[in-house]
Amino acid sequence: MIILSTGCISRPSESEESVEQKVVAHLLAMGYKESDFNVDVKYHKMGEGKMGGPYAINVAFNDEPNVVYNYKYDYKMESKDITQIGVSPKSSKDAKNFKHAE
Repeated sequence: MIILSTGCISRPSESEESVEQKVVAHLLAMGYKESDFNVDVKYHKMGEGKMGGPYAINVAFNDEPNVVYNYKYDYKMESKDITQIGVSPKSSKDAKNFKHAE
């Protein structure tokens, strides 16, 4: 007996490139220039994770290279909001003055 199941495979609702473009648009709307930052988006097929969804979105600003800002893409919501959900300092866990905290 062969059972085929298509519901078990989690596929991205949008490509990583599409989500990256939305993050870039969000940051440009906040007044940043595209040369100010780097965006990294990864899709995790396991679905909802610690980052609030299957897309792990990390932004590094050129003037603050030792900090990674974590974002969430509300892909299930009608608004499709991009929201900053965390800050991860690479060096000192006690750092508190983050230049780009929203």
